[in-house]
Amino acid sequence: MIKFGTDGWRGIISEDYTFNNVRLVAQAIADYVKDRGEAEAGIVVGYDARFLSRRYATDCAAVIAAQGVRVWLADDILPTPALTWQVKDRVAAGGVMITASHNPAEYNGLKFKASYGGSASPEIMADIEKYVRRLEEQGGEFPKQLLPDKVEMFAPEDAYLDHVRGILDAKLLQSFKGKILFDVMHGAAMGYAARLAKTYGLDLTEIRSDYNPSFGGVSPEPIEKNLEALRHAVKREKPVLALATDGDGDRIGAIDADGRFINPHQIMALLIKYLVEKRGWNGGVVQTLTVSELVKKVAAKYKLDLYETPVGFKYVANLMLEKDILIGGEESGGIGIKNYIPERDGVLLGYLLIEMVAAYGKPLGQLLDEMMAELGYYCYAREDLHLANTVKERLMSNLKAKPPLKIGKQEVLSANCTDGCKLYLTDGWVMFRASGTEPIVRVYAEANSQAKLTEILAAAVNYAKAE
Repeated sequence: MIKFGTDGWRGIISEDYTFNNVRLVAQAIADYVKDRGEAEAGIVVGYDARFLSRRYATDCAAVIAAQGVRVWLADDILPTPALTWQVKDRVAAGGVMITASHNPAEYNGLKFKASYGGSASPEIMADIEKYVRRLEEQGGEFPKQLLPDKVEMFAPEDAYLDHVRGILDAKLLQSFKGKILFDVMHGAAMGYAARLAKTYGLDLTEIRSDYNPSFGGVSPEPIEKNLEALRHAVKREKPVLALATDGDGDRIGAIDADGRFINPHQIMALLIKYLVEKRGWNGGVVQTLTVSELVKKVAAKYKLDLYETPVGFKYVANLMLEKDILIGGEESGGIGIKNYIPERDGVLLGYLLIEMVAAYGKPLGQLLDEMMAELGYYCYAREDLHLANTVKERLMSNLKAKPPLKIGKQEVLSANCTDGCKLYLTDGWVMFRASGTEPIVRVYAEANSQAKLTEILAAAVNYAKAE
């Protein structure tokens, strides 16, 4: 059975992510669009740098077009935000992006983007899933179809980069002095950051910017353990700032000039400071349940309304459509800002961080140290536990039915089990959440010191394994 997670469908190539299943989902999307009377509005189809992504995308385009739906197909690899912008710019009914985002190389996947230019809402995905279930029940085969001549090919780069330039501060970027490294992790943003740098005369070098569907044996997620190549490059090249984005170009990570990893929570907090103090923007702050308390502290400092949602950028995007939101983000590095489409964008966010360093004349690490000295120190970690699906389901069921009274030495003060299970402790918090696409339970923890964090995380992992 094809299962949709927080951001579309992902599966292991040749196991459940097969050509037949991709065509089945494409057929479901075509049926959904036709039944809504939006066949002429059309679907934009794009693909990332993973193994067979171009072929999967071509198959999707062929199936959807065969149903009488207008289709535009990218003529090259593109990052997800570039696909999303095409949907918005063309006033299309939606978009299909072939990508497994940050997942390991053996995975591929499919994201559906809504007409408003953002992650499809839970309601839209539930509707599409009904069409998928109907086709699965019919048990049919979906043979390969030739790509019809009526499918329109498009080159994505120019329109997307023009859109990004419209958000950026050219004078600030032109004033930036020093070297910048940008790690695209062999992902779909290859070449995009470097081309944008030429606009502003920046000394920016991309690393891991060659086509490599194995991602060099590292999952293309810009978290600290996956950025050793960037950290080594920082030691060698001595840049002012080093940035990273993921496999489909919609997440952000950073390493400071001193080699310190700046995590997505810290990036989000720093961006709030920059957007309010230097750009004069305001609005609410949206964070998913797994985001650091530091973001709440920064929102409170600037008297910004704070909203908390389940995990998944689709929930953040919903609020960005409904309310005046300055910034919204999730633990994984997916962050969206106002005055843009309600979408994550690693290249755009990286350039905003370059702006920030130029605006304050200080490195990111110094700005972060100053912020935490004022608002408090927060140490954060995540551990992914590989558990059989039966064990994973039992653990999450037990947590929701009867949350523990203690995690290690820490008392559990309260619990929020609306999405996974988040336990608020005497000195911090811990959260357990099952992946919707992998046999993994993610354990998140935060405390005000590294020693407490290590203790809480170890106790939480022991608890999960014992259940």
